[in-house]
Parts: sequence; structure tokens; C-alpha cells
Amino acid sequence: MPAVIEKALDYISGMNTSASTPQPMDESTVKGMFKYLKELGVPASATYVKERGAQEGWSPEFTAKVAGWAEKIESGNRIVIKNPEYFSSYMKEQLRELV
Repeated sequence: MPAVIEKALDYISGMNTSASTPQPMDESTVKGMFKYLKELGVPASATYVKERGAQEGWSPEFTAKVAGWAEKIESGNRIVIKNPEYFSSYMKEQLRELV
């Protein structure tokens, strides 16, 4: 798995992964992050998300939801990011350095 994907999944691991669905702020962050990774040419795959979720004991519902977003973005489907400002420039900078 590329280092940039590892870092993105580290950010997700810092969220409340025991909840069945991500909080609205976390949802916007994850979607923005996945969209940005695709723009960088290193899309996050649903497989990576599922592997990390299983490894770290994320809620199965949370994992499925996040993996679904990864799959949707990777395949080029449209996705709505309600609050794009939650995916910070700091995170972008950290991810860009790993590509």
C-alpha cells in the first residue's frame, strides 16, 4: 500500500471509528481526502479501507460506509462533500509530500 494511502487511513483511524456512521465533519474530511488522493493519481481503494478497518477493529458499518465512498470516488462517480473546508490544507500538504 502506498505511503500516502497509509497516511490517509491514519487520519481516518483518528476519527470515531466505533460509530456506525461517520460524524458530518468526518464524512466531509474523508470524502475530501479521497477526492484529493484521486487528483494526486493515487486513489484509495475500497480494499485498502476494508483491510485497515478489519486490522484496527473499526465498526463494520463505518468501514462499509467509508469503503463505499472510496469505491465511488475511485470509479469517477460524483460525490457530494457538504463541508469541504473540513479537509484542511495541512492534511493536503502532508499527503502531497508522500506522493
